[in-house]
Amino acid sequence: MKMFPFVVAVAVMSGSISTAQAAGVEDADPAKVASCTFLKDVSAPTSTGKYTRAALGAAMEQGRDEAAKVGATHIVWNKIVDNDVSNVSGKAYRCPK
Repeated sequence: MKMFPFVVAVAVMSGSISTAQAAGVEDADPAKVASCTFLKDVSAPTSTGKYTRAALGAAMEQGRDEAAKVGATHIVWNKIVDNDVSNVSGKAYRCPK
């Protein structure tokens, strides 16, 4: 069990676990973050500029990583209104545990 923190640290440094997953940044809705502290707006480009699951997933993971770097616990994503998506954006919050 003493090796678990070391294994997690190595996995994060090697890129097999993102910083957002390690930090526990959760997707949320506005109601869930009503009593939380707003930290910053985050955004990330999609790799293809198209509305595909893979492109959106990768961009959202980049946004979660950006949120994790400022200590966020939750992120509320802005709605996507067009099929020609060049980036995703949202608001990062820190909520009490």
